[in-house]
Amino acid sequence: MILVYCSNITPRKEYIFKHIFKRLMRQEFNFTSDVSKFVSHSGIKFSYGTKPLGEELFIWSHGLLDENGIDNYEIEYHSWDHLPVFFKAPDSSTIPFDIFAASFYLLSRYEEYLPQVKDDLGRYSAKESVAVKGNFIMLPLVDLWVRKFLTLINQSFEVNLIREQQLKTTVAIEVASFYKYASRGVIDNFIMFLQHLKRLRVKRILTQFLVLLGLQTDPYDNYERLIEIIKVRWKKKRKPCSSNDDMIFFFHLGNYNRIDNGTVYRYRKYRESIKKIADYVEIGVRFSFLCSDKDLKAQSKKYEEISNRPLRKTMAAYSKIVTPGHYKRLVETEKLEDYSMGYETMPGFRASTSHPFYFYDLDYEVQTPLLIHPYALHYKSVSGNMLNGQKQIVTQLKQRVAEVAGSFIVMYDYNQFEKGLKSHATTLLKYIYEGKV
Repeated sequence: MILVYCSNITPRKEYIFKHIFKRLMRQEFNFTSDVSKFVSHSGIKFSYGTKPLGEELFIWSHGLLDENGIDNYEIEYHSWDHLPVFFKAPDSSTIPFDIFAASFYLLSRYEEYLPQVKDDLGRYSAKESVAVKGNFIMLPLVDLWVRKFLTLINQSFEVNLIREQQLKTTVAIEVASFYKYASRGVIDNFIMFLQHLKRLRVKRILTQFLVLLGLQTDPYDNYERLIEIIKVRWKKKRKPCSSNDDMIFFFHLGNYNRIDNGTVYRYRKYRESIKKIADYVEIGVRFSFLCSDKDLKAQSKKYEEISNRPLRKTMAAYSKIVTPGHYKRLVETEKLEDYSMGYETMPGFRASTSHPFYFYDLDYEVQTPLLIHPYALHYKSVSGNMLNGQKQIVTQLKQRVAEVAGSFIVMYDYNQFEKGLKSHATTLLKYIYEGKV
């Protein structure tokens, strides 16, 4: 067991120490504020504070974990053997920064509570983040810090603590509309017809009419092909409990509005398809873009009625989470897993980690039961690249995640797999699972 000396224990310290030692390192730890107990401990130990007790392994405390509320810190970037760091420590510290405060800052999304410039959809802008400004957006930096810290502990105490875990790969598919033309309203189809006509897209006009006449399948009707890609990865084409490859569909079940104008849940064929997909892969809810507390509860209820199973996996439309509001609502409704933590506009790690972590509510200073699964890449952010460029980004991100035995999650929009669309979406999907690291 690892013993940590702290003069006082706060909820923030309990949260980040538990995450680093128990969830990432898979090691037991305990706090003590008793100097004699700390001195007499014969196992692995270190102190965490403003100054060392003696000659022990010492990690300097920046002070963030002793505070309540939010403060606008000036972030200065430094280096720890080529890894970017901030919250620089004095020379008395064994490592040159406060690893616990910096990790907490990133995982709690502390910066997203501060005044900010939002993008056109009202989301936190990637360009505002410390990860982009510090040039480490492509790194699961918290995981890399912890791996290096574990190596330091092994060397300092001549032990061999090993964290045994394997890379997990998941493709998550956001289904804003299950059909392009079929089961869509007259107004939507008329608008799409005018758009095709304006651009002289004769083939698309023909396809639209054939679909509406029931003579051709809808261009979006290709979920069986996508499921077949993941089934190839599984023995007997059924997901085993030990599989490290996964696929999740998130379905829109909200009412029609100006932004969420796709297929609505009332269509019988849509509901039947959801049940069929759930026989093979994981499913969840994509909450509406314009989603009130009432809507969130209603859409959760619809999911449970359609699927006949409790709702656990969720995501926000277009990854609009607006910290901490959306997460607070999920906590209140006990929907306990979310997959919205990422940037649609840029590859990389929004929370600087590839591991799931629990949402810490900075307003109430408490760890919640909501488990956040961060994604590393949204296909939107690379769809304009050549295939080789897309593969290079996937390889770079997947290699980084493999180094820290994390979860490599890639997000797609369902319409990116449209039949006849000139796109590398399906080719890259196969590469995400099959690409070597």
